[in-house]
Amino acid sequence: MSQDEVSPQAAAPIELTGNWTTVITEDWRWRMATPPKGDYTSLPLNEEGIRVADMWEPEGDDANCKAYGAGNIMRMPIRVNISWEDDATLLLETDHGMQTRRFHFNPQDIMAGEPTLQGDSVAEWEGATLKVVTRNLKPGYIRKNGVPYSENAVVTEYFDSHLTYGEQWFTVSVVVEDPQYLSEPYYTSSSFKLLPDNNEWNPVNCEDR
Repeated sequence: MSQDEVSPQAAAPIELTGNWTTVITEDWRWRMATPPKGDYTSLPLNEEGIRVADMWEPEGDDANCKAYGAGNIMRMPIRVNISWEDDATLLLETDHGMQTRRFHFNPQDIMAGEPTLQGDSVAEWEGATLKVVTRNLKPGYIRKNGVPYSENAVVTEYFDSHLTYGEQWFTVSVVVEDPQYLSEPYYTSSSFKLLPDNNEWNPVNCEDR
């Protein structure tokens, strides 16, 4: 970065750092608990997606933490801490699931490696919105009852900050594209409210959820 360039941190049009908690006001039965096998309501699964989801067995499945991958983690009942790791990398950490995501504004900072649950995320400011595109993912779930996305999935997220009832919130709109298992892109949105401190932070490994 040259001396004349402004870092992504300095150029940030919105404030996303801090401690946040998800506020679940819709899709309660799918987000707060593991739905029964075969409950694919509202999901755009193709035939292969249904076939793979029908193979799901709940016993011991939480051990692989697939529902906490980047394709679904922002739908989970979690708290998040967001901070700047450096002036071009946002760090997002979760208490439940104990996952760490890095949003790189400089794509060249991403080291080539094996797929992971959180993948490789490239970030940019689009007006007053944070856009994050994630690839290089391990297979995961878009619903805890074994509804899959593949290693070829692309997850695009849009973070928007807003005031609601005088409190600071952000809403993240998520698009999961995966022709292997989905007949069309899968759209969701989830809202988070700013907390005054981290007193409610409660790390729980995804195997224990």
